[in-house]
Amino acid sequence: MRILRGHSLIELLVVVVIISILLALLLPAVQTVRERARETVCKNNLHQMDLAMNLYRDVHKKLPGQSSPGQVGGWFVEILPFVEQRNLSNSVNVGLSLNRVPAILRKPPSIFRCPRREMESEPLPTDIWPAHYVMAPNSKREFCLLFDAPISLNVPWLVGPELTNDELRKSTGPHQGGFFYTNGSQHGVGFMLNGERID
Repeated sequence: MRILRGHSLIELLVVVVIISILLALLLPAVQTVRERARETVCKNNLHQMDLAMNLYRDVHKKLPGQSSPGQVGGWFVEILPFVEQRNLSNSVNVGLSLNRVPAILRKPPSIFRCPRREMESEPLPTDIWPAHYVMAPNSKREFCLLFDAPISLNVPWLVGPELTNDELRKSTGPHQGGFFYTNGSQHGVGFMLNGERID
Protein backbone atom coordinates (compact mmCIF):
# COMPACT_ATOMS: atom_id res chain seq x y z
CA MET A 1 0.00 0.00 0.00
CA ARG A 2 1.27 3.40 -1.04
CA ILE A 3 0.95 6.38 1.34
CA LEU A 4 0.37 9.73 -0.35
CA ARG A 5 2.03 12.66 1.36
CA GLY A 6 0.74 16.19 0.93
CA HIS A 7 0.91 19.58 2.52
CA SER A 8 -1.62 20.79 4.99
CA LEU A 9 -3.62 23.97 4.46
CA ILE A 10 -1.80 25.64 7.35
CA GLU A 11 1.62 24.97 5.80
CA LEU A 12 0.41 26.43 2.52
CA LEU A 13 -0.94 29.54 4.26
CA VAL A 14 2.35 30.04 6.14
CA VAL A 15 4.28 29.97 2.85
CA VAL A 16 1.85 32.46 1.24
CA VAL A 17 2.15 34.80 4.25
CA ILE A 18 5.97 34.66 4.17
CA ILE A 19 6.04 35.42 0.43
CA SER A 20 3.57 38.30 0.95
CA ILE A 21 5.73 39.81 3.69
CA LEU A 22 8.84 39.58 1.52
CA LEU A 23 7.03 41.27 -1.39
CA ALA A 24 5.73 43.99 0.93
CA LEU A 25 9.30 44.68 2.07
CA LEU A 26 10.68 44.62 -1.46
CA LEU A 27 8.09 46.85 -3.17
CA PRO A 28 9.04 50.15 -1.44
CA ALA A 29 12.70 49.49 -2.23
CA VAL A 30 11.87 49.01 -5.91
CA GLN A 31 9.84 52.25 -5.95
CA THR A 32 12.72 54.12 -4.29
CA VAL A 33 15.18 52.83 -6.86
CA ARG A 34 12.86 53.86 -9.70
CA GLU A 35 12.50 57.37 -8.27
CA ARG A 36 16.28 57.72 -7.88
CA ALA A 37 16.71 56.60 -11.50
CA ARG A 38 14.23 59.27 -12.65
CA GLU A 39 16.12 61.91 -10.66
CA THR A 40 19.43 60.79 -12.15
CA VAL A 41 18.06 61.07 -15.70
CA CYS A 42 16.69 64.54 -14.92
CA LYS A 43 20.04 65.68 -13.49
CA ASN A 44 21.88 64.30 -16.50
CA ASN A 45 19.49 66.09 -18.89
CA LEU A 46 20.09 69.38 -17.08
CA HIS A 47 23.85 68.87 -17.13
CA GLN A 48 23.84 68.11 -20.87
CA MET A 49 21.68 71.16 -21.59
CA ASP A 50 24.00 73.30 -19.46
CA LEU A 51 26.97 72.11 -21.53
CA ALA A 52 25.02 72.82 -24.73
CA MET A 53 24.13 76.31 -23.48
CA ASN A 54 27.79 77.01 -22.74
CA LEU A 55 28.78 75.80 -26.22
CA TYR A 56 26.07 77.99 -27.76
CA ARG A 57 27.33 81.00 -25.79
CA ASP A 58 30.93 80.30 -26.85
CA VAL A 59 29.94 80.13 -30.52
CA HIS A 60 27.42 82.99 -30.65
CA LYS A 61 28.81 85.18 -27.81
CA LYS A 62 25.31 85.52 -26.29
CA LEU A 63 22.45 83.52 -24.80
CA PRO A 64 19.71 82.24 -27.11
CA GLY A 65 16.95 84.76 -27.78
CA GLN A 66 13.30 84.57 -26.78
CA SER A 67 10.62 83.35 -29.13
CA SER A 68 7.83 85.58 -30.37
CA PRO A 69 4.41 84.84 -28.79
CA GLY A 70 2.66 81.92 -30.48
CA GLN A 71 5.66 81.12 -32.68
CA VAL A 72 8.38 78.48 -32.76
CA GLY A 73 11.71 79.65 -31.34
CA GLY A 74 13.57 80.15 -28.08
CA TRP A 75 16.41 78.44 -26.33
CA PHE A 76 15.28 74.82 -26.79
CA VAL A 77 15.27 75.29 -30.56
CA GLU A 78 18.56 77.21 -30.57
CA ILE A 79 20.54 74.54 -28.67
CA LEU A 80 19.25 71.57 -30.71
CA PRO A 81 22.50 71.30 -32.74
CA PHE A 82 24.49 71.28 -29.48
CA VAL A 83 22.58 68.31 -28.02
CA GLU A 84 23.17 66.09 -31.06
CA GLN A 85 19.83 66.97 -32.68
CA ARG A 86 21.11 68.69 -35.84
CA ASN A 87 18.70 66.80 -38.13
CA LEU A 88 15.75 67.87 -36.00
CA SER A 89 17.14 71.41 -35.91
CA ASN A 90 17.21 71.48 -39.71
CA SER A 91 13.50 70.60 -39.83
CA VAL A 92 12.49 73.39 -37.42
CA ASN A 93 11.10 76.51 -39.04
CA VAL A 94 11.75 79.34 -36.54
CA GLY A 95 8.89 81.82 -36.55
CA LEU A 96 6.32 79.25 -37.68
CA SER A 97 2.95 79.50 -35.92
CA LEU A 98 2.49 76.87 -33.21
CA ASN A 99 -0.79 75.87 -34.91
CA ARG A 100 1.12 74.77 -38.03
CA VAL A 101 3.85 72.67 -36.38
CA PRO A 102 4.38 69.31 -38.16
CA ALA A 103 3.81 66.09 -36.21
CA ILE A 104 7.54 65.30 -36.00
CA LEU A 105 8.08 68.37 -33.79
CA ARG A 106 5.16 67.93 -31.40
CA LYS A 107 7.03 65.75 -28.90
CA PRO A 108 10.46 66.95 -27.76
CA PRO A 109 13.64 64.87 -27.88
CA SER A 110 14.16 62.74 -24.77
CA ILE A 111 16.87 65.07 -23.43
CA PHE A 112 14.20 67.77 -23.02
CA ARG A 113 11.89 65.50 -21.02
CA CYS A 114 12.11 64.97 -17.26
CA PRO A 115 10.94 61.43 -16.45
CA ARG A 116 9.39 62.57 -13.15
CA ARG A 117 7.46 65.39 -14.80
CA GLU A 118 6.55 63.17 -17.74
CA MET A 119 4.44 61.03 -15.40
CA GLU A 120 2.25 64.08 -14.75
CA SER A 121 2.08 65.81 -18.13
CA GLU A 122 0.09 65.27 -21.28
CA PRO A 123 0.05 67.02 -24.65
CA LEU A 124 -1.40 70.52 -24.62
CA PRO A 125 -4.58 71.34 -26.59
CA THR A 126 -2.30 72.17 -29.54
CA ASP A 127 -0.97 68.56 -29.39
CA ILE A 128 2.48 69.92 -28.57
CA TRP A 129 4.06 68.50 -25.44
CA PRO A 130 4.82 70.92 -22.59
CA ALA A 131 8.33 72.00 -21.69
CA HIS A 132 9.97 70.06 -18.89
CA TYR A 133 12.81 72.53 -18.35
CA VAL A 134 13.00 76.33 -18.18
CA MET A 135 15.70 78.95 -18.46
CA ALA A 136 15.97 81.78 -15.91
CA PRO A 137 18.30 84.42 -17.41
CA ASN A 138 19.56 87.40 -15.45
CA SER A 139 18.20 90.84 -16.40
CA LYS A 140 21.06 91.60 -18.85
CA ARG A 141 20.92 88.09 -20.35
CA GLU A 142 24.61 87.54 -19.57
CA PHE A 143 24.12 84.19 -17.85
CA CYS A 144 21.26 81.92 -16.86
CA LEU A 145 20.14 79.10 -14.63
CA LEU A 146 18.37 76.05 -16.04
CA PHE A 147 15.63 74.39 -13.96
CA ASP A 148 13.30 71.46 -14.31
CA ALA A 149 9.96 73.12 -14.99
CA PRO A 150 7.33 73.80 -12.34
CA ILE A 151 4.51 71.28 -12.28
CA SER A 152 2.02 74.03 -13.12
CA LEU A 153 3.90 75.19 -16.24
CA ASN A 154 2.09 74.13 -19.39
CA VAL A 155 4.01 75.92 -22.12
CA PRO A 156 4.86 74.20 -25.43
CA TRP A 157 8.47 73.08 -25.57
CA LEU A 158 8.94 74.76 -28.95
CA VAL A 159 8.81 78.25 -27.42
CA GLY A 160 11.77 77.72 -25.06
CA PRO A 161 10.07 78.84 -21.85
CA GLU A 162 11.77 81.36 -19.61
CA LEU A 163 10.87 82.28 -16.05
CA THR A 164 12.30 84.73 -13.55
CA ASN A 165 13.72 83.56 -10.23
CA ASP A 166 10.71 85.15 -8.47
CA GLU A 167 8.29 83.11 -10.59
CA LEU A 168 10.21 79.96 -9.74
CA ARG A 169 10.14 80.72 -6.00
CA LYS A 170 6.33 80.79 -6.12
CA SER A 171 6.15 77.41 -7.88
CA THR A 172 6.58 73.81 -6.84
CA GLY A 173 8.91 71.48 -8.65
CA PRO A 174 8.43 67.88 -9.69
CA HIS A 175 11.11 66.50 -7.33
CA GLN A 176 9.85 66.43 -3.73
CA GLY A 177 8.37 69.89 -4.24
CA GLY A 178 11.70 71.40 -5.32
CA PHE A 179 13.77 71.89 -8.45
CA PHE A 180 17.01 70.59 -9.81
CA TYR A 181 18.98 73.44 -11.34
CA THR A 182 22.28 74.04 -13.03
CA ASN A 183 24.36 77.17 -13.44
CA GLY A 184 26.82 77.59 -16.30
CA SER A 185 29.46 78.95 -13.93
CA GLN A 186 29.61 75.82 -11.78
CA HIS A 187 29.87 72.14 -12.47
CA GLY A 188 27.15 69.75 -11.46
CA VAL A 189 23.50 70.01 -10.56
CA GLY A 190 22.03 71.46 -7.38
CA PHE A 191 18.66 71.27 -5.67
CA MET A 192 16.45 74.23 -4.74
CA LEU A 193 13.50 74.14 -2.36
CA ASN A 194 11.34 77.18 -1.57
CA GLY A 195 13.81 79.47 -3.33
CA GLU A 196 16.72 78.25 -1.18
CA ARG A 197 19.61 76.35 -2.73
CA ILE A 198 20.39 73.05 -1.05
CA ASP A 199 23.75 71.84 -2.34
